[in-house]
Amino acid sequence: MNKEYDVIIVGAGPAGCSAAISLARRGCEILLLEKEGFPRGKVCGDGIGPPALEVLERLGILSAVRQNNPWKIEGLEISSPAGQILTVPFFHLKSPCPFGLVIPRREFDFLLSQQVRKYRNLEILENWEVKDFIGANGNFKGVRAQCEGQKEEFFGKVLIGSDGAYSVVARKLVYREREVHPAAFGLRAYFRGVKDINHRIEIHCDRSILPGYGWLFPTGEDSANVGVGIGARHLRGKNIRNLFRAFVERNPFVNERLRDATMVQNSLQGGPIPAGSFFRRRYRKNVLLVGDAGGFTDVLTGEGIYFALRSGECAAEAIHAAFNAQGGMERVGKIYESLWRSSLPRWEFLYGSLLKRLILREFFLNRNIARALKKPSMARDLASILCHEKSKIALLF
Repeated sequence: MNKEYDVIIVGAGPAGCSAAISLARRGCEILLLEKEGFPRGKVCGDGIGPPALEVLERLGILSAVRQNNPWKIEGLEISSPAGQILTVPFFHLKSPCPFGLVIPRREFDFLLSQQVRKYRNLEILENWEVKDFIGANGNFKGVRAQCEGQKEEFFGKVLIGSDGAYSVVARKLVYREREVHPAAFGLRAYFRGVKDINHRIEIHCDRSILPGYGWLFPTGEDSANVGVGIGARHLRGKNIRNLFRAFVERNPFVNERLRDATMVQNSLQGGPIPAGSFFRRRYRKNVLLVGDAGGFTDVLTGEGIYFALRSGECAAEAIHAAFNAQGGMERVGKIYESLWRSSLPRWEFLYGSLLKRLILREFFLNRNIARALKKPSMARDLASILCHEKSKIALLF
């Protein structure tokens, strides 16, 4: 296989598929390599918020997602350590999609991979793992990949790394073997037979987990994704499975509803939640990082799907601009860096890092949830912040 592609993308999750579809629609020749076979799972809360739905609409695949019968989300509930619960509606949002969806990542990623196959100029290869890279002095030329003993070399003009939190592309080509440590870890399981399911996702700031939190995201009439997330440095000396067990068995908003529920077999799984530094660049020459590979995750909430989809779009826009500008390929990384920093809520990465130590404290949560219960405008502001319509700085006032 000596064909040279315009772009090679490593990793077919939301970020990789977003970039692939965006580039294919612009006429580029794309190779998308995925080391696993579909369908395959991913540890995630499974929530897709309004900003992510807008990206899916631009990609032309929102209707396909909605045909898959995801659970519609009309707001959220957040409980304080003191036991007060605040309901936050989404109906007032400015977004053309003032709602969210919950769809298990196993289904969502499979659906994305099916959408990718509709483009003749986009080739997707499953079960192909990238083992090495071809090039010199940081200039990417191609990849060496393997599938069940078969080895091949694939060549391309640009490489997009969308291969997750432990990205080989990031480690070997962009950050030059420096270890990239996850900011947090999550553990989740799926349950069937859950009582009192509604159309709101739930965030529970349980004393036993702080400065982490627990969640219950409905996936159907009586099913839910239930999990816990906590910062990596706060997990030292603790067992995340014990935190999960304590949340499921003792949290007053969760335990009764799960009492007669059944955990789906083999669904209890954990994984890293990456969060890149605001100041760290996401490229090196003609290699771009998107999604978890680039640490595009909300430091405060752990949300990643919107940032994955949008960073994939930004990478496609940058490559298209570079292909159409004289000498543009030499500047494709800088074009991408400028695009994502102007398109994504870049200062929110920094604000999230600075604020998370304050916001996820018992006193702050108890005080502000109590205040919001008396002042509905605070609840509306919280929805706007979580959906990136308002800055996190507003959480301080």
